[in-house]
Amino acid sequence: MMNIQTAGQQKYYDFIQERAKRLKTGMIVWISLLAVALICMFSSVKLAIVLALAGIFLAVMNIKSQKALKAKLDGVTDKEEFFRQLADPSTLQIPEYRLIISKDYVLVEKSDICVYQLADMQKIEVGLQGNIGKVLFLTDKQGARHEIVSCTKGDGMQETFDKVYYSLHERMGI
Repeated sequence: MMNIQTAGQQKYYDFIQERAKRLKTGMIVWISLLAVALICMFSSVKLAIVLALAGIFLAVMNIKSQKALKAKLDGVTDKEEFFRQLADPSTLQIPEYRLIISKDYVLVEKSDICVYQLADMQKIEVGLQGNIGKVLFLTDKQGARHEIVSCTKGDGMQETFDKVYYSLHERMGI
């Protein structure tokens, strides 16, 4: 995946490790399907074709996902500084939310991994979900809202939610 040379790179790899494992598992699946398709060629050509098509489809999707994961850092202008900040002791890591907040960056994993530069963000917003919960958003300069964390009443995450809010508030200088 990547050649790890610094503590910051290791921290980033640890952060994306679950996603990388899922991609590796997907790769094993499509390779296995293609291998079974090759074996089936001797007994059932139709089944072999179906398995090969499924394997090819999964291969294409998996390779696209691998490229997308590698491209997550394309928006980071100074990768050396990015990795240095990840290794910095002041970097806040909140495993419950799959979240890392460094001096200039926010890494969050929901359905996908996102890397946000705080300099590209205009404000922090808290959206209330009635009396049930709340959601913390970073809003970029184009007005797009990016969900960072959420909590619901009684889930025990209110204190952590507030910690994230105040940390982002402080780092954005708001």
